[in-house]
Amino acid sequence: MDVLIQKQFDKHNLPRKLVLATDLAITSLALLTAYLLRFNLQIDKVSFVQVLVQQVCIILPIYLVAFMWSGSYRGIIRHSGIEDASRFAVAVSLATGAALLVSLVIRQLPVSQVWFIPFSVILIHAFLVSVMLMGYRLIIRSLYYTYGVSRKGYRAVLIFGAGDLGQITWRVLENDRLSKATVVGFIDDNKNLVGKRLCGIQIYSERQAFEKVLAEEGINEIVFAVSRDKITSSRKKELFDRCLKHNVHVREVPPVKEWIDGQFSSQQIREINIEDLLGRDAIWLDQARVAEGLQQAVVLVTGAAGSIGSEIVRQLMSFNTRQVILLDQAESALYDLQNELLKSFPGASFEVVVASVTNAFRMRRVFETYRPHYVFNAAAYKHVPLMEANPAEAIRVNVGGTRLVADLSVEFGVKKFVMVSTDKAVNPTNVMGASKRICEIYIQALTQSHKIETQFITTRFGNVLGSNGSVVPLFRKQIAAGGPVTVTHPDIIRYFMTIPEACQLVLEAGFMGKGGEIYVFDMGEPVKIYDLAVKMISLSGLKPNVDIPIHFTGLRPGEKLYEELLADEENTVPTHHPKIKAARVRQHQYEVVDLAVGELIKAARCESDAELVCRMKALVPEFISQNSAFSQFDPTPPELLDLPKNIIKN
Repeated sequence: MDVLIQKQFDKHNLPRKLVLATDLAITSLALLTAYLLRFNLQIDKVSFVQVLVQQVCIILPIYLVAFMWSGSYRGIIRHSGIEDASRFAVAVSLATGAALLVSLVIRQLPVSQVWFIPFSVILIHAFLVSVMLMGYRLIIRSLYYTYGVSRKGYRAVLIFGAGDLGQITWRVLENDRLSKATVVGFIDDNKNLVGKRLCGIQIYSERQAFEKVLAEEGINEIVFAVSRDKITSSRKKELFDRCLKHNVHVREVPPVKEWIDGQFSSQQIREINIEDLLGRDAIWLDQARVAEGLQQAVVLVTGAAGSIGSEIVRQLMSFNTRQVILLDQAESALYDLQNELLKSFPGASFEVVVASVTNAFRMRRVFETYRPHYVFNAAAYKHVPLMEANPAEAIRVNVGGTRLVADLSVEFGVKKFVMVSTDKAVNPTNVMGASKRICEIYIQALTQSHKIETQFITTRFGNVLGSNGSVVPLFRKQIAAGGPVTVTHPDIIRYFMTIPEACQLVLEAGFMGKGGEIYVFDMGEPVKIYDLAVKMISLSGLKPNVDIPIHFTGLRPGEKLYEELLADEENTVPTHHPKIKAARVRQHQYEVVDLAVGELIKAARCESDAELVCRMKALVPEFISQNSAFSQFDPTPPELLDLPKNIIKN
């Protein structure tokens, strides 16, 4: 029987004309019922039939016009919902008003009383029409979802959030057979809603859902349908972690502003991003302060084609700058960014420059041509193992490029110079971190040297999720390839932030302080890389160490188990931004630092890797190599390199 009903539903949709004819027949039946109710079944059968026939000739045309105008007969009956009920309400209201008006007019005409329709009958009839028409649609809908839809192979789904967004999600999933999902309940934190029913479905507490419902109903998936302004990131992370612990697939309804043409479909329910599991509320940007500073300003962004540089450029495009200069040596990536900006920001004023920050002639020409007011220096080599194997390049690009751009900024009167640094510069254990620390020292020494117009700002933060070469894209590729996922050490931890967050920090820092500060972002709690790998595998619908193995490969040269945001000699003071603190930094003598850095850059052209690293260790005495061939040079007295001793003291 079930199969027969399902086949009928699959093969047949009632023609609109037949639906309209059925609605009119029910309308006629409702008039009969209204009279019977009005007169308590006490009617003269012969005279009543004559009266009913004549009055049906009045009522039916009125309802016919109302039905056709509202389009109430055009919907697919088995998918009837709130929108269909709204159309019926409009149609019946119009028809009732028209019927009352016609009845009133007829009473003024010299005609037989058999044409008079009692006002009470019209009102009772309106009620009956509404109930009967919507009722038979709901009966057909119920039969369809009970017998006409085969739930074999469907996922049992819980919806977290019993608000408006949750109801919309339920309706979309129930009406879309392609989603292959059947909603068996809601979860909500609101205690006043727990135990009640919504859309005929039970609302559970989190405890009930995870301790009872998951097992009893065989839940395969939980869909989060809560507006982002109604749930904190930490609460979201807590729920996600619990879902992953129970091997339940997690998806999320996107914000309303991301719905396609304002319409929501099941295909738009997205997978949870690993960024959602940071457990930290995103930072906010002081738009007014930044907008005021960038008003009609020329801004130079070095390393503009990189992960950080390109996002800085995108955010700059939303402000009223005079011109943004995109400078990078990566031609292909720069070309892609140019095309993206032309499409996303039509009319924006920007120039693309292919150049290296180490080329003195090209960089001077850029400063002479564009005369930038602000410089955001994001050009640098960042991969720890590669820089450990190529110290000369780390010195040439990271140190030499930063020094050149900083000196030109002073020479050409740049208002602010913002350097993108890293937590690896704190007590560095590798060449890359040490090169960034030398950049910080040079910037601080330059600021402390004498009165200069340019304000130098350093931003220091941890790993950026999704950036080129970061662990997240690597894990995604490894999972897509079927594994294994490689983690260097089971206890390794890192601080993480998203690319937009990192760039907001850079922009915010550009308009804070008076120069010489190192701004440190409140990174929240560090993340264990192994846990990150487990979560990413689970978010892919797979089981860690079952479907996808996790292998430990050992720490790479220069890599340490944990990163620090502040050196031991430094502490912080608060700023106007609760997520940003300013580090108190050490004093440096510019002449000494400038001499040592200059000699280091010259040495990068001719000296061996060992000699170069020894020079770096003399400049940064806290640079202690880990898991590296350069560990044999710890410590390196400055006397061995003929460097001034007071660089260590300062």
